[in-house]
Amino acid sequence: MAIRKSIQQYQVNSINNILDADPHTLITIIYQHVLGNLAAAKGAIVRQDIEEKNKCINTTIGLIGELLNSLNMENGGEISKNLAGLYHYSLQKINEAHYSNQVDFLNEISMIFIDIKSGWDSIPNEYRSHVDANKVVTGT
Repeated sequence: MAIRKSIQQYQVNSINNILDADPHTLITIIYQHVLGNLAAAKGAIVRQDIEEKNKCINTTIGLIGELLNSLNMENGGEISKNLAGLYHYSLQKINEAHYSNQVDFLNEISMIFIDIKSGWDSIPNEYRSHVDANKVVTGT
Protein backbone atom coordinates (compact mmCIF):
# COMPACT_ATOMS: atom_id res chain seq x y z
CA MET A 1 0.00 0.00 0.00
CA ALA A 2 2.86 2.42 0.73
CA ILE A 3 4.18 1.95 -2.81
CA ARG A 4 0.77 2.69 -4.31
CA LYS A 5 0.50 5.88 -2.23
CA SER A 6 4.00 6.93 -3.34
CA ILE A 7 3.07 6.38 -6.99
CA GLN A 8 -0.13 8.37 -6.58
CA GLN A 9 1.79 11.23 -4.92
CA TYR A 10 4.35 11.16 -7.74
CA GLN A 11 1.54 11.36 -10.32
CA VAL A 12 -0.09 14.29 -8.53
CA ASN A 13 3.25 16.12 -8.30
CA SER A 14 3.98 15.42 -11.98
CA ILE A 15 0.60 16.79 -13.03
CA ASN A 16 1.09 19.89 -10.88
CA ASN A 17 4.55 20.45 -12.38
CA ILE A 18 3.11 20.25 -15.89
CA LEU A 19 0.24 22.60 -15.06
CA ASP A 20 2.71 25.14 -13.62
CA ALA A 21 5.23 24.78 -16.45
CA ASP A 22 5.99 27.55 -18.92
CA PRO A 23 5.42 26.79 -22.63
CA HIS A 24 9.10 26.16 -23.33
CA THR A 25 9.21 23.58 -20.55
CA LEU A 26 6.04 21.92 -21.87
CA ILE A 27 7.68 21.36 -25.25
CA THR A 28 10.79 20.03 -23.47
CA ILE A 29 8.58 17.56 -21.59
CA ILE A 30 6.97 16.44 -24.84
CA TYR A 31 10.40 15.88 -26.41
CA GLN A 32 11.46 13.84 -23.37
CA HIS A 33 8.33 11.72 -23.61
CA VAL A 34 8.82 11.18 -27.34
CA LEU A 35 12.35 9.93 -26.70
CA GLY A 36 11.24 7.77 -23.76
CA ASN A 37 8.44 6.18 -25.73
CA LEU A 38 10.70 5.55 -28.72
CA ALA A 39 13.16 3.75 -26.43
CA ALA A 40 10.36 1.74 -24.84
CA ALA A 41 8.98 0.83 -28.29
CA LYS A 42 12.41 -0.40 -29.36
CA GLY A 43 12.62 -2.57 -26.26
CA ALA A 44 9.13 -3.92 -26.87
CA ILE A 45 10.03 -4.83 -30.45
CA VAL A 46 13.11 -6.69 -29.27
CA ARG A 47 11.04 -8.53 -26.63
CA GLN A 48 8.24 -9.10 -29.15
CA ASP A 49 5.79 -7.45 -26.75
CA ILE A 50 3.16 -6.36 -29.26
CA GLU A 51 0.85 -4.70 -26.74
CA GLU A 52 3.61 -2.53 -25.26
CA LYS A 53 4.96 -1.67 -28.73
CA ASN A 54 1.49 -0.54 -29.84
CA LYS A 55 1.02 1.56 -26.70
CA CYS A 56 4.40 3.28 -27.02
CA ILE A 57 4.10 3.93 -30.73
CA ASN A 58 0.56 5.28 -30.41
CA THR A 59 1.67 7.57 -27.58
CA THR A 60 4.64 8.77 -29.65
CA ILE A 61 2.41 9.50 -32.64
CA GLY A 62 0.06 11.51 -30.40
CA LEU A 63 2.93 13.49 -28.92
CA ILE A 64 4.37 14.32 -32.33
CA GLY A 65 0.86 15.39 -33.36
CA GLU A 66 0.87 17.81 -30.42
CA LEU A 67 4.24 19.15 -31.54
CA LEU A 68 2.86 19.67 -35.05
CA ASN A 69 -0.16 21.49 -33.64
CA SER A 70 2.05 23.75 -31.55
CA LEU A 71 3.96 25.09 -34.56
CA ASN A 72 3.20 28.68 -35.48
CA MET A 73 3.26 28.39 -39.26
CA GLU A 74 2.36 32.07 -39.77
CA ASN A 75 5.20 33.54 -37.72
CA GLY A 76 7.61 30.63 -37.44
CA GLY A 77 9.11 30.96 -40.90
CA GLU A 78 11.63 28.39 -42.09
CA ILE A 79 12.08 26.90 -38.65
CA SER A 80 8.41 25.95 -38.38
CA LYS A 81 8.40 24.59 -41.94
CA ASN A 82 11.52 22.52 -41.30
CA LEU A 83 10.18 21.17 -38.02
CA ALA A 84 6.87 20.28 -39.68
CA GLY A 85 8.80 18.38 -42.34
CA LEU A 86 10.83 16.51 -39.71
CA TYR A 87 7.72 15.69 -37.70
CA HIS A 88 5.90 14.36 -40.78
CA TYR A 89 8.96 12.33 -41.79
CA SER A 90 9.18 10.98 -38.24
CA LEU A 91 5.54 9.92 -38.29
CA GLN A 92 6.11 8.09 -41.58
CA LYS A 93 9.16 6.23 -40.25
CA ILE A 94 7.44 5.40 -36.96
CA ASN A 95 4.55 3.88 -38.88
CA GLU A 96 7.01 1.88 -40.98
CA ALA A 97 8.69 0.65 -37.79
CA HIS A 98 5.31 -0.23 -36.33
CA TYR A 99 4.34 -2.46 -39.25
CA SER A 100 7.77 -3.93 -39.99
CA ASN A 101 9.14 -4.20 -36.42
CA GLN A 102 12.35 -2.52 -37.60
CA VAL A 103 14.19 -0.97 -34.68
CA ASP A 104 16.48 0.87 -37.12
CA PHE A 105 13.63 3.22 -38.09
CA LEU A 106 13.08 4.09 -34.44
CA ASN A 107 16.82 4.60 -33.92
CA GLU A 108 16.85 7.09 -36.80
CA ILE A 109 13.90 9.02 -35.37
CA SER A 110 15.44 8.98 -31.90
CA MET A 111 18.57 10.62 -33.29
CA ILE A 112 16.48 13.27 -35.03
CA PHE A 113 14.62 14.05 -31.80
CA ILE A 114 17.83 14.12 -29.77
CA ASP A 115 19.12 16.78 -32.17
CA ILE A 116 15.86 18.76 -32.11
CA LYS A 117 15.67 18.62 -28.31
CA SER A 118 19.30 19.68 -28.02
CA GLY A 119 18.59 22.74 -30.16
CA TRP A 120 15.42 23.49 -28.20
CA ASP A 121 17.26 23.20 -24.88
CA SER A 122 19.95 25.60 -26.08
CA ILE A 123 17.50 28.48 -26.67
CA PRO A 124 18.61 31.30 -24.38
CA ASN A 125 16.25 32.10 -21.52
CA GLU A 126 15.48 35.59 -22.81
CA TYR A 127 13.94 34.09 -25.97
CA ARG A 128 11.97 31.33 -24.27
CA SER A 129 9.09 33.61 -23.34
CA HIS A 130 8.24 34.06 -27.03
CA VAL A 131 6.76 30.58 -27.22
CA ASP A 132 2.98 30.86 -27.67
CA ALA A 133 1.46 29.37 -24.49
CA ASN A 134 -1.98 29.02 -26.04
CA LYS A 135 -0.72 26.84 -28.88
CA VAL A 136 1.23 24.56 -26.53
CA VAL A 137 -1.54 24.05 -24.01
CA THR A 138 -4.60 23.95 -26.25
CA GLY A 139 -3.15 22.98 -29.60
CA THR A 140 -4.88 25.94 -31.25
